[in-house]
Amino acid sequence: MSFRIVETSHYLPDNILTNQDLIDKFGLRMKSGWVEKIVGIKERRWAVEDQATSDLATFACEKLNLKNFQGPIFLSTITGDYLTPSTSSILKRKLNLNDDYPCFDINAACAGYLFALDSALGWLERGKCKQALVIATECRSRFINTSDRRTAFLFGDAACAMIVEKSDSPNQIEWVETKTEASKDYEILIPAGGTKEPFSKETYSSNKHLITMNDGTKISEITKSKLIDKVLQTLESKNQSLDDFDHFIFHQGNGLLIRAIAKEMGISESKVWINFDKYGNSSSASVGLSLSEAIKSGSIKNGERILIMAMGAGYHIGIASILWGQE
Repeated sequence: MSFRIVETSHYLPDNILTNQDLIDKFGLRMKSGWVEKIVGIKERRWAVEDQATSDLATFACEKLNLKNFQGPIFLSTITGDYLTPSTSSILKRKLNLNDDYPCFDINAACAGYLFALDSALGWLERGKCKQALVIATECRSRFINTSDRRTAFLFGDAACAMIVEKSDSPNQIEWVETKTEASKDYEILIPAGGTKEPFSKETYSSNKHLITMNDGTKISEITKSKLIDKVLQTLESKNQSLDDFDHFIFHQGNGLLIRAIAKEMGISESKVWINFDKYGNSSSASVGLSLSEAIKSGSIKNGERILIMAMGAGYHIGIASILWGQE
């Protein structure tokens, strides 16, 4: 049994902010060239003030042909419009989808798009729907601590969407694997706003409602070691190797980290899709954004195979293989 990508799309806010823009805007004492050299980023997209996470998702979905779509919605986000109701239900209303298929919000951080895709394929495999809508949408800019130089430059906003269906025709999703190894520590989190530490004047004044990175070096080391191990173990279980793939799409968490992981795995940088320098880290939207951008640019040719990999806070890991346009 195989699954087909009917169509992909992505949306990026028009608001472009360069490193120098952020330095000037927030009065940071550093040089834009240093940021580019150390972080690997030149600019990022941020939603404008009146845009919510569901709006970005709506714009991405409106680029798809949803005229006859009826099916469940699997939406990945860690920056939902509200704690409740779900962002996926808000999106369904904005898209004027009138069927009674359910909507799901999925929180798996940077691996969320692949977790959403895996969930959608489960519904298709069980025959509970003919098509499914898979989305990742993030407004990370709303939670940036602009006084923290470790995180202020990293994040951007974006949304991506995909319609999938069960089929033996081209654009096959060969397999998706999702894994979670519960992390012992919280290296990166938003401390306040949940039941552990409800939002208050005190948490607001101490910036606990914003992204907190406790150990960036540890995050990079764990991401590199765990992701490489899980990818190689998964490929071995599928009787595949890295040589079977023509394109590699990593979560765009850090441009330098992507290159370091690719180098350690022996992957030619010419096969690696990197857009972190233009868009930053859009969390769960980044791999779907990269896939959609690569497809629409014509970079992925008929018969080529793509390996998609992402690891997010939790630790959640998603890996997927796509055979594009094989007749």
